Amino acid sequence: MATMEFKVVTASYDAAAQLLSYTATGLRNGLHFTVSSRVKCLKDPSTKERLHMVVLLALTDHFKRPSPSGHRW
Repeated sequence: MATMEFKVVTASYDAAAQLLSYTATGLRNGLHFTVSSRVKCLKDPSTKERLHMVVLLALTDHFKRPSPSGHRW
């Protein structure tokens, strides 16, 4: 099973577009990663806990997809 530790470095929410832009860095299976992305949110993740959960879900989805080389992360 994959293990992942991360912290959200930056995050900003655009209420008009309902988009959360974030940068997260951490470790997954012993490999360092940094991800900058955007995710659609219907509500502002107003607390640190909610922000962390939104980014966790987005990263989990990100790492399910194959890498550009076609291999799984």
